[in-house]
Amino acid sequence: MNKKTLAKIAAAVAVVAGGVFAYRAFGWGAMTGPVNSLKIDLSKPDALVVTKSLSSLPRDLLTVPLARDVLREDFLFYYEQTEDRLGLKGSLRRIAYEHELGWGDQLIRMVLDEPAEVAMWRDADGSLKHYVISVSRGKLARVLEEAGKVALKDTQLTVAGELRVDGDKVPVYALNYAYQRNLLFAAHGDRMVILSHPGMLYGSDRKVSDDKAQTTVAKLLGKDSAQQKVFHDQFHFEKAAQDGHSIAIKADFLSFGYQPFFGGLEALRFDFSKGAWRSQVLLDAAKLPKEGYDSSALWSALPYNPSSCFTLPVDWNSLQPVLKSISGKTSQPVLPLATELSGPVAACWYGNSRLHTPVFVANRAGGNEALFESLFQTAIRDGKGIEKQQGKKGELRWSGAVSTAQGDTTPTLAISGKTVVFSADAKLVDQVLAVKRKELPAASDLLPDAKHTVGLIAPASLAKLIEEESFNTLPSQREPVLRGAVDAHLVQRLQALKKYPPYRMVLKSVPSKGVAWQPLEWQAAGK
Repeated sequence: MNKKTLAKIAAAVAVVAGGVFAYRAFGWGAMTGPVNSLKIDLSKPDALVVTKSLSSLPRDLLTVPLARDVLREDFLFYYEQTEDRLGLKGSLRRIAYEHELGWGDQLIRMVLDEPAEVAMWRDADGSLKHYVISVSRGKLARVLEEAGKVALKDTQLTVAGELRVDGDKVPVYALNYAYQRNLLFAAHGDRMVILSHPGMLYGSDRKVSDDKAQTTVAKLLGKDSAQQKVFHDQFHFEKAAQDGHSIAIKADFLSFGYQPFFGGLEALRFDFSKGAWRSQVLLDAAKLPKEGYDSSALWSALPYNPSSCFTLPVDWNSLQPVLKSISGKTSQPVLPLATELSGPVAACWYGNSRLHTPVFVANRAGGNEALFESLFQTAIRDGKGIEKQQGKKGELRWSGAVSTAQGDTTPTLAISGKTVVFSADAKLVDQVLAVKRKELPAASDLLPDAKHTVGLIAPASLAKLIEEESFNTLPSQREPVLRGAVDAHLVQRLQALKKYPPYRMVLKSVPSKGVAWQPLEWQAAGK
C-alpha cells in the first residue's frame, strides 16, 4: 500500500467530521461533480484495514527500518498536507466560523483517534482509489446534536437519499468539500459510514444502483456488532478486538487479476501490535497443489541475486479453459499441458533486465516436449520466424522476435530436464539454462532453507531495476519536469534502499485443511 493511498484513507476518515453537519436534509442540488455508478461490488473489497487509531498508522509504518529510511519524514508531511485533508480542513474551519461553533480543527483529531475500519476497492487503473470507512461515533454524539441545528444553513451539505437500517429510515448525505470532490455519509445509532464516491452507492439516475451495496452499508450502520464486521469473514479476521493495526490485501489485487491460477493463495496480511509488525499469508488447503508447496527445485534453477522473486502454489488445472480456447489454432491438442506441469511456479525480476520482462520457471511431470513447442508456435506470431535449438546437455530452446510498445523483444521458451522456463527476455532464459549446466551460481546458494522459502527480495538489485526503468520511461529531453522530480526525490530513496541486504520470505507450514492464516517470516538471506 503506497503513501498516497494511506494519505487518502486518513483524509477520508476525517470526513466523519464533515458528516456531523448533515442531520437534516435540503436536497442534492448543491452537489457538483460526476455521479456515476462505478459498478463496484461493495460486498467484496480488495483490501481491509482494521485499526484502533488511524492517525497513528503512518507513524507506526515508519517503525520498520526500511520504510523509515525510504519514506522518511516526508511520508508524514504528505499525510498531513494531502489535498483531500487540506480541502476538508478548510471546509470545517469555514463552517465552524460562520455558525459560531466551538470545535474547529480539534474535530478532525477527535475522529482520527477513533477505532475505524477502511475497506478499499480498485479503480479501472488498478489503484486502490475507492473506500468505505466505518466508525463508532463515541465522542461525536454531542457534536452531532449541535450540527443538526445548523445543517439547513450551509450549502456544502445536501441530501443524497435514504437507507433502511434496523427498520429505521436513515438519510444519506453528500458533502462537497472541494472542486468535484464529494463523499457520502450516513449515521445511525452509534455508527457512521463514509463512502469516498457517490457512484459507490448510486447510479447516474441517483437511485441505489445495487441491492448488495445497500445491504452492506445497512449492516455497517446496524446495531448488531457481528454484522458490523461484514467484511471480516472473507478476510478470515479474528473476532477479538483490535489493539493495533491489521492490513489485509487480497491476492487477486496483488496479482493483477491472475489469482485464479494460484487459488490456494488468498491474501497477504500485515499486523502491528506491541510495537512490532508481523506478516501472514492466507492459504486454502483444498486449492494447494497435491505435490505440496516445496520450492527447492525452483530456487536451484534460478540465477543468483534476483531483484525480487516469488514462488506461487499454482493449480495447473486452471489452465484448461485457456488451453481449450487455443486448441483449434495449434498443430496438436495442448490440453494435456495442464497435466504436464506440477508444483509451484516462480516469477522473478532481475536488475539486468526490464520490469516488463520477468522470467517464469516451473517443473514438469511428463516428457512431451512437442506440446510446449506447439503452444509456443501458436502464441508467438503463429509459428512464423520461430527458431528451435538443442543444447549440449539436451536442452530445447524456442525463440522468436516480437515488436511491442516497449521495444523489440525475443520471447523464449526452453526445457532442461524437468525445468521449464519462459521470458520475453532471451538473456534471462539463457541464464537459467546456464545455472542448470552449473555454469552460473543459483539463487539457492543464498538460501539455507530453499524448500520453505517463498520469496526473495534484494533491495540493492531492486533499486537498480527501478532506477533504470524510471530513467528509460522518463527521458530528460521529453519529460523534463517528471524526470527532475525523479532525480530530486526518487534517486535519494533508492540510494537508501541499496544499503539493505537481501531478505527472504519463509513459509514454514501450510494448513492441512480449511482456510487459515500462516506466519510469513522475513529473514536476512543466507541466515
